[in-house]
Amino acid sequence: MGKKVNVVFDATLKKNPEKGGAWLARVTTYDEGIDEGNVIVSTAWSNASAGKRWIKSQVLAMTPRKSVKLETTRVDKTTDKPTAFVGVLEFKS
Repeated sequence: MGKKVNVVFDATLKKNPEKGGAWLARVTTYDEGIDEGNVIVSTAWSNASAGKRWIKSQVLAMTPRKSVKLETTRVDKTTDKPTAFVGVLEFKS
C-alpha cells in the first residue's frame, strides 16, 4: 500500500464581462507542492447557479468530499453583484 498524497481541488467560476457573457467554470486537481495541475476541466454556463451545481458534481466525482465552499473574489462595482468565485479543498488520496 502506497503512501497517501495530499491532493488539492481548485475551482473557479468567472463571468465574462461582455454583454450577454457566460460564466466559465474551471476545476483543477493537483498534488500538493506541484504547480502544474493533473486534471483540468472547464465549461461555460449561462448563469452562476448552473456553474456552481456543475462544480459540486465535479467535487462528488473527483474527491471523497461532498462540497466545496465558494467565496466571492470579485464584485461588479455598478451592480454590486459577484462576478467571480473561488473554492479550494484538500484531501488525501
